[in-house]
Amino acid sequence: MTKHPDIGSLQAVLFDFDGVVVQSESVYDRATKKLGAHYGLTIPKPFFEANRGIAETLFYERFKSNFDLAVDLEEIQEHGRKYLWEAFASSVQFTPGFQQFYKWIREVVGKVALVTATPRLLIDEIFKNSSIQVPFDHIVTSSDVIRTKPAPDPYLKACELLGIDPARALAIEDSPTGLKSAVAAGCQTVGITTSCNRESLKEANFVIDSFGELEELLTTV
Repeated sequence: MTKHPDIGSLQAVLFDFDGVVVQSESVYDRATKKLGAHYGLTIPKPFFEANRGIAETLFYERFKSNFDLAVDLEEIQEHGRKYLWEAFASSVQFTPGFQQFYKWIREVVGKVALVTATPRLLIDEIFKNSSIQVPFDHIVTSSDVIRTKPAPDPYLKACELLGIDPARALAIEDSPTGLKSAVAAGCQTVGITTSCNRESLKEANFVIDSFGELEELLTTV
């Protein structure tokens, strides 16, 4: 960890989606278990832990190869998306403290964007068919870039759309994969321990356990 970001220097805050805006890890786990059951599999815990925050295509590629499934990747993805849509529509919730922090940071900094490895189709379905409604200035998904996280492209794209220098953007991430992307783009970074432990997020400028803690830190530095 290095120094805290200076809120006076910030021009935008960039939010990851899963584990940051919404409590989605349990939703993904539930959908993955259903996908496993569809193929007669019991998914071991290490598989969940090893595949947090990765892009959708890579997840299904690993699912297919890890369990040596003799079926088309497209079929696995089709079933996986179906279970995900069902899970998000029925049970997704905001991460505690996000809504209050979002309202505050909108007033203080102004510009906000969503930067996610989730594909556009799924993000659109979530916003359309769940209680999750957030007016971001821009949304950058894995469908909008050639290389998704951990490459810097998603964060660079968001900063380009917002018209800002990445060094003046604060990226909030909950996974090592997302942090690598934000760091490579030159953003200031904060890791939130909603999905991973502090050691896993050590690449961030600083690590917090809640949005309330983040707001307090930004107002006292």
